[in-house]
Amino acid sequence: EACHELAHEHAGGRWLALGGGGYAVVDVVPRSWTHLVGIAAHAPVDPESVIPSSWRDEVYARTRQLGPGRMTDGRWPVDFREWAGGYDPADRLDQAVLATRRAAFPLRGLLA
Repeated sequence: EACHELAHEHAGGRWLALGGGGYAVVDVVPRSWTHLVGIAAHAPVDPESVIPSSWRDEVYARTRQLGPGRMTDGRWPVDFREWAGGYDPADRLDQAVLATRRAAFPLRGLLA
């Protein structure tokens, strides 16, 4: 929803959504894009929504993997911590974010 607000605040409501690689193609990608499109269309999908069995059957037929049963994996609400609040130098994700910030931000005239 924050991206939706930013789109209206800075881009006249326009979005540019790009996807990454084929990670977790059964569990993550379809749910992420469904949530994104729902928010962009002003029709957010409730994270507790049950995923239709017809979709789960199709997923199994194509991948032999069981698809998720709900639009979230049970970790709701999401715990979010602002970067400005500090980072954990021992956390590998925080290390990667910091390295990316230090590499990319100066190229854009931003503070790392």
